[in-house]
Amino acid sequence: MDMVETNLVEIHYSQNEPNQVLILQEKDGERSFAVFVGPHEAEMLLLALNDTVPPRPLTHDLVLNAIHALGGTLTGVWVNELKGGTFFGKLLVRTPDGDTVQVDCRPSDAVVLAAKNSVPIYVAEEVLEEASLDADEDDENPEMDDDDDDGEF
Repeated sequence: MDMVETNLVEIHYSQNEPNQVLILQEKDGERSFAVFVGPHEAEMLLLALNDTVPPRPLTHDLVLNAIHALGGTLTGVWVNELKGGTFFGKLLVRTPDGDTVQVDCRPSDAVVLAAKNSVPIYVAEEVLEEASLDADEDDENPEMDDDDDDGEF
């Protein structure tokens, strides 16, 4: 399965909304897609992007601490599947013996961990093809036609 590297290009965050939106765009191309996440995940992502260090480890810190304590290294994250409108993800962890293991996770958590650890976000080519937004779809989808700049970077 081909993996395409993407960048997180926007976060639409509002404390008054139940879902927040992350926009991922292919690194060397024009295709992008939206991932809806909860407010907690969006807030954790904003903290990571702003290099905010909490006084005690939060859940995402715990995961990274466990990986490192076991001698592993987070090398990337992967949005590998889209099924029934739900994205599925994997953490790509290099073990001390050099193997890479894939750990099942939610893409929202994967993106937070990628931001905290400065590792690439990959998307399966099939997922990118299926989920990609284009100009015509944006015009038809009022949720994605938000001119509010809060949370974008």
